[in-house]
Amino acid sequence: MNAQPTYPFGRAVHPRPPSASTPRPLFVLGAYPSALHVQWRPAAGRLVRAIPVDDEPHPFWNGADAQERVAAWLDWLRPSPSKHGTFSVPPRLNGPSGSWVDDNIMRPLGYEHRDACITDCLDTYRMSVGVEARICDTYMTSGLPPCDLASHPSESDIVSESLGHHRDRLLHELGRCHPKIVATLGNAAARVFASIVALPQSKLSIIDYGRPRRVALGDRTITWYPLAHPAAPKVYQEAHTTWVANQKRCN
Repeated sequence: MNAQPTYPFGRAVHPRPPSASTPRPLFVLGAYPSALHVQWRPAAGRLVRAIPVDDEPHPFWNGADAQERVAAWLDWLRPSPSKHGTFSVPPRLNGPSGSWVDDNIMRPLGYEHRDACITDCLDTYRMSVGVEARICDTYMTSGLPPCDLASHPSESDIVSESLGHHRDRLLHELGRCHPKIVATLGNAAARVFASIVALPQSKLSIIDYGRPRRVALGDRTITWYPLAHPAAPKVYQEAHTTWVANQKRCN
C-alpha cells in the first residue's frame, strides 16, 4: 500500500479514533473499522450494491445518519458526479454491525451507546473479498482514478498487526476510558486483549461463551466478556443468542 491509502473515487483513508476519549464504564473492542458505502450504477456496467467511499464516523457506527453522509459525499464529488454513473444509499448496508452491537452487546450488559468507548484492534478500513472483486472487475475497468485499499486480513494478521503496531494505542485508549467492563468481539479481539492483559491467547470456547472473567488491567481489576463479532459463524451467533437470553433473565 502507499503511504496514503484511498477509497474508490478519491477520498483518503484515515485512522478511526475511538468513539469516546473520556471515562466510560464499558470498553468495546472489535477487529477493524467499516466504511461509508454507496450503491453505484456505473455509466456502463452492472449495479454495485455497495462500494466503500469514505471513512465511517467512528467504530461500529449504526448508520442512523447515512442519508446525510452520502449526500455530503456527493457534494464533495461534485461538480459532476453523474459522469461516474448514479449513486444512492444502499439499503441496510451502512451501520448494520453498529446496530447489532447496540442491541446485542451494550443493552444486554445494561448500557447505551453513550456509555461506551468503542474501538478496533486495527484503526483503518480493510476491504472484504466481495468489495475487492467489485473494485477489480467494475471500478478499475471504468477509467476512474486508482484506489488503494488494504485487503481483508486473516485472524492471525489482525492479531499480529495489532500487537506489533497498535498495542500502545489500545493501552492508551483503555487508560483514558478507565472501564469497569471490556467486551471483545470475535477471536482476533479476544486474542489481542488477552495478550494486553498477559493471559494466554486462546480462541473463544462455545462451552465458556460469554462467561465474565476478572482480569488485571494495570493496577485495577476489571470484568472481561469475550463475545462474538457481528459477522461470526453461525455456531457463535447461536451461542450469543443464548447469552443474550441469559443476560435478560439475570437483569
